[in-house]
Amino acid sequence: MLEVERLCSFYGRAQVLHDVGFGLASGSVAVLLGRNGAGKSTVLKSLIGLVPPRSGRIRFERAEIAGLPPHRIARAGIGYVPEERRVFAELTVAENLEAGRRPPRPGLAPWTAARLFALFPALGELRRRPAGRMSGGEQQMLAIARTLMGNPRLVLLDEPGEGLAPLVLRQIEASVRALRAEGVSLLIAEQGPAFARAVADQVLVMEKGAIVWSGTHAALEADAPARQRYLMP
Repeated sequence: MLEVERLCSFYGRAQVLHDVGFGLASGSVAVLLGRNGAGKSTVLKSLIGLVPPRSGRIRFERAEIAGLPPHRIARAGIGYVPEERRVFAELTVAENLEAGRRPPRPGLAPWTAARLFALFPALGELRRRPAGRMSGGEQQMLAIARTLMGNPRLVLLDEPGEGLAPLVLRQIEASVRALRAEGVSLLIAEQGPAFARAVADQVLVMEKGAIVWSGTHAALEADAPARQRYLMP
C-alpha cells in the first residue's frame, strides 16, 4: 500500500530526515517509535505534504505522491490526525464530523456518524456538545473520527496517546484494533513502546531522523540493547 524510499526532508537548511525508507502493507498497523525530536512527526508531515520532501519517493497504492499538495494527497486516500488534534472548538461533535465528510471510496464501507458512534460510544453521548468543552481524550477520539469521515485507506496518527489517562488510552488502542479489522491501515508516531505493544504489526524505531531498527514488537522486546539505546524507559 505505502512504499517510502530514501526520503529526505528539511526545515529550511536543516536536514531532519535522512534516507528514510519503509513499507506498509494494506490493513496493517505500523508504529514509529523514538524519543522526542527523532523525526517521527516529520515523517508523517512529509507523507501528507505539509513538509515537502527534498528528495526520495513516496508511493501510495502504486501512485507517486511525493511533492503533491496536502489536499491532493488527502483526496488520494490518506487521512492525518495531528498531534495538536485541532478540532473545531465552537462546533458540536456532530458538526465536526460533518466538516470531515468526503465521498465514499470503492471497496470500502463508507464511514457514517452512526458507525463512528459505535466505534467511539462517548462521542455519541456528546454529539451535541461543542468540541471546546470536551476533555483531551474526547477531543482525540473526535479528531480520529472526523478524519475517518473522509473515508481514508491510510490514517496517519501523531502521538495519539500523549497526555491521556490510562483508561482513555486503552479506548484509543481498542479503536485502532477495530480500524485494522475494518481494513484501514495506520501509521502511528509514538514515543513509548507500550502503545506499540498493544496495536502494532510492525515497529520502526527512529533516531536522529533515520530508521535505525525495524521488526515486530516481540523482536523489539527481545532486543534489550536497542530499547535502551533508542527508546524512552
